Amino acid sequence: MALGPMDAERFWELIELARAEAGPIGDDIDDRLADSLIELLARLPLDDIVAFELRFSELQGRFFDREDVYAAAFLVQHGCGDDSFSDFRAAMVGLGRHWYKRVLADPDHLALHPAVQGIAAGTIDESALFMERFQYAATHAYKRVTGDDSGMYHALASAEQDELEDEADDVDNEPRLLPRLAELFPAAQASYARFYLD
Repeated sequence: MALGPMDAERFWELIELARAEAGPIGDDIDDRLADSLIELLARLPLDDIVAFELRFSELQGRFFDREDVYAAAFLVQHGCGDDSFSDFRAAMVGLGRHWYKRVLADPDHLALHPAVQGIAAGTIDESALFMERFQYAATHAYKRVTGDDSGMYHALASAEQDELEDEADDVDNEPRLLPRLAELFPAAQASYARFYLD
């Protein structure tokens, strides 16, 4: 695969290729998306796999201190612990650039996503947007190429990370209600309000 450096365009191209291969979001999307991305990344030079992981971690990390994004995760799954929130943040990257930027700007936009509407309707499992395996796709690809269980961690420790200014937006990190998601998940909203808003 002859793509350019691991800039934003190349990163999101890989995500979109994996998404196209994985097919629509359903109960097993985590495995399908992870398998597709691992296959793509395993064809790249090791430095590119590391660069992909650095960019993935940075993009996922932009949601880390966002109380409103945590609220969205809580509502979609009717509860959310630390590990689940990490899986949810990975899924926001897995939705692709368009939805990533929409959620970054306002996580209540998720109420318009077909998968979230499917979860609310009971046609898609509530854990579909909690992607544990997908978030470690680069590590799995690195291991597949090298056979080294800890190689990615050593590579990340010695890698220099560039500033990723291209996806940054000014966002309001203050906690707030998410009315459209609350309407889709009223029972979860009641639980969230009891634990976090009272």
